[in-house]
Amino acid sequence: MKRVSMLNKFLSLDEFVTPSLIKPLYLLGLALIGLSAVLGVLGSLALLISAPGAALFGLLSTVIWSTMAAIGLRIFVELYQAVFRLHDRFVGGHPKDGIPE
Repeated sequence: MKRVSMLNKFLSLDEFVTPSLIKPLYLLGLALIGLSAVLGVLGSLALLISAPGAALFGLLSTVIWSTMAAIGLRIFVELYQAVFRLHDRFVGGHPKDGIPE
């Protein structure tokens, strides 16, 4: 079986490139969510001396929003993958389906 490079996949338009990009984009999204969570915690800790109530609210909201963002990203990625899998099933582009092209 011949290996096809990413550039050839991108230029050929014979198959979707997006399914192979989903995992790296998901990991990038998780990294950005993690970075924003760290920055939120550091910002809340900076408020700790001057406004303890605001710092506690900031820590709590950072944890809640980071968790919700990670779950939302996961749901979005799974829905996106489901769309491509449905396409493969109905068009017959996946070998394990047993449907000829």
